[in-house]
Amino acid sequence: MGLRHSIIYECSQHIYVFITVILIFYSMKKSYVIVSLLLTATMSHAQYTTPGDNITYTFRSLSEIANSGVTVSSDNSYLLSADLTVAEGDALQLLPGDVVKIADGVLVRVEGEALFAPEGKATVMPTASEVRPAGFILSGKATLRNLSVEGGGFMYQGSDPLIVEDCQFSKINSVRSGYGVIVLSGASSGSRISGCTFTDCEPGAINTPANMGVELLIENNVITNVSTENAMRPFINITACAEKEIVVRGNILKGAKLEKPGGIGVSNMLNTPGANKVIIENNQVYDCSWGLNLVGGMDVRLIGNVVKDNCWDPDDNGGIAATLYSIASLPMTVYAEGNTFEGNKWGPITMGATIANFGKTEDENAADYNPGMNIFRNNSHVDKNGITVKADLCNNTANTVYAQGNVWNDATTVQEAAATIFDSNYSSSYGPVIFDPIRTLAGVDTITDSDVEMAGEAELFDMSGRRVFVGDISRVGEVAGGIYVLKCGGKTRKIVIR
Repeated sequence: MGLRHSIIYECSQHIYVFITVILIFYSMKKSYVIVSLLLTATMSHAQYTTPGDNITYTFRSLSEIANSGVTVSSDNSYLLSADLTVAEGDALQLLPGDVVKIADGVLVRVEGEALFAPEGKATVMPTASEVRPAGFILSGKATLRNLSVEGGGFMYQGSDPLIVEDCQFSKINSVRSGYGVIVLSGASSGSRISGCTFTDCEPGAINTPANMGVELLIENNVITNVSTENAMRPFINITACAEKEIVVRGNILKGAKLEKPGGIGVSNMLNTPGANKVIIENNQVYDCSWGLNLVGGMDVRLIGNVVKDNCWDPDDNGGIAATLYSIASLPMTVYAEGNTFEGNKWGPITMGATIANFGKTEDENAADYNPGMNIFRNNSHVDKNGITVKADLCNNTANTVYAQGNVWNDATTVQEAAATIFDSNYSSSYGPVIFDPIRTLAGVDTITDSDVEMAGEAELFDMSGRRVFVGDISRVGEVAGGIYVLKCGGKTRKIVIR
């Protein structure tokens, strides 16, 4: 078997194993959550349950109830030493300035409403650095805002929208769940997690069960060094939602160069019918084991993401920028525009029956027109035989993949670009990648929010001549990554936004 064929064979075999592991992983998720709940439910703590008389409790009012497990340690500072259940019909409220210290293994269950949205900051933390509380299980309506949380995470079992905004989660343990700091396990619709930070946490950041899609917006969060247990648990790991959208937008994910945890995973593992629309837009994913993992029948849009240096899986065939896998009975469709895939071991890989459009420039009036403007750069690795494998895009399907109008490293010719693309040239079982015409970065400036030289009103045009932005030049970074023509202050120049 020739070298090129050997490389693509090894690639496909590893992906098969990778997907098999994911299938097992996802099939176990619900069981794991159930086991986790059983474990936390059976912890040997005294427990206080409110009577369900339509009362809103605070930790101050609970401290005045004998046997509630809540005591006052100082002004606005409370110690919770026993499991607490707020019954359906009641509510629990956090007030501005509250500091709630929770003892080892203690679980807070709110079956009524969780009013965790003080106008000023409130803090939830362990009683000591080595203490591991079990966290919170929320079943009713819940809003989390302006919270600083350490210790235990949150499981949401309700059907109302869960709103989580402007919260800081750090040093969250995996006592309740190893899968997410926030786990949405109920059939909620319209949930939103935005403007939050997740730092130095044992679980991943956000999770939903494999068998339950949740309409969800995850936006403008900063997630660094989570899934520190180094298990195969992505930073964001969620499930498509039939006729409702999943949107993951404007998030920054920064890994710790660990071998197993990946970046953003979205799945329809059960192949639930429906539109299953998934929008992954303007995210930055760095230094994870892999970048994006999309599995199952979904309608996926990848717009303006930067997926860079996700190369820390030690396996030669790991470190994939974007795995795109589906089966023939419910194929995935992918539209990808203005993304940067750089420094990963492998660029995007289409698998199974996936139909992908990384750029289709032949007819601007066509329904599937896509200007491309993706940047594929330095997706390569040295294999176990000491051979450098350059693989910016791999088509491991029998379908034709379009990838026109993109930048391929420093390639200035079609022949140079072809050297980093795996398709029917390497195996007759795979379809072709149509990538001509290409774009180049010759004469193109890189622009960021911090190095804009011009000032004032600006216009931005894509490479097909369409105006895609007009406004102050300081805001051009809001546009999806790609190559543009910038007009500002009487000057015109070609730029790349990453």
